[in-house]
Amino acid sequence: MHKIISYRKILIVALPVLLSPRVYAGSDAFVDFEATMGFDDNVTRAAQNVDIEHDSFLTVSGTGGMELVSSNAGTLTAKVLFDVNAFSRFSDLSNVSAFGKLNYTFGFSSSFGAPWFSLDASYGAVEFVSKQRDSNILSAVATMGMQIDDATSLRLGLSYRDRDAESSVFDTQNESFFINLDWAITSKDIVYITYKIQTGDTFSSAETVDLTVIDASKAIVDDDVFAGKRTYRLDATTQFVTLGYNLIRDLHSSFDFSARYLESDAEDIDLVYEGLTLRLSYFHRFNL
Repeated sequence: MHKIISYRKILIVALPVLLSPRVYAGSDAFVDFEATMGFDDNVTRAAQNVDIEHDSFLTVSGTGGMELVSSNAGTLTAKVLFDVNAFSRFSDLSNVSAFGKLNYTFGFSSSFGAPWFSLDASYGAVEFVSKQRDSNILSAVATMGMQIDDATSLRLGLSYRDRDAESSVFDTQNESFFINLDWAITSKDIVYITYKIQTGDTFSSAETVDLTVIDASKAIVDDDVFAGKRTYRLDATTQFVTLGYNLIRDLHSSFDFSARYLESDAEDIDLVYEGLTLRLSYFHRFNL
């Protein structure tokens, strides 16, 4: 863990510098800025109404990216990402994160409707006010996409995510499959829907944890954010459905509104929780 903590400190100190436009001046590079206001109606991921807590949050993020290789065979891009998340009611959920990411995108044909492929790998660290949740996260994503017609595009893919946290209850490994459909109503108005199914670990918080949950749990701890509640980790299948609308202002900026519903069903016991997250975002890209 000491080596992991040192990696985390290096990332969090270095990434704000790497996001500076001066680092990429004169290269085929970009800097993205995004600001999001959101609301989560079940931050405790609780199954019982008495345990459910809601909160609003604000996220400010920046991404610096640069093409390392670009040819007919494909494009390799390196990115650095830095996020700040502030929660209103449960401020100990607030966090700062720093990640490095590599993306390789390629295709076998440039004809209309031909599929393209993307491979992503990222590693980074998240520092919470809650010490139990401090984490290092490794993830990989494989995506295939294609243009169905002039207005409709499709993406589907597989992903893997491994989270190593200070408290073992937040150590999670997940595999997922997702499919996304975008439909351009006009040149500036896009609606989309995404479905994802995820298997692996999930965690939930409750004031009273019965013996069946304790027996099925991989880990359990007194939560340092939700006073009087215990958080436990279980195997579960979680499904996500996201509906969104994207308003393109110009070539560099857009607004996005989305609603994401999730349902998580524990594997070994009769426990299901639901959640709804709303987001309103503004995005702007600076080409350097």
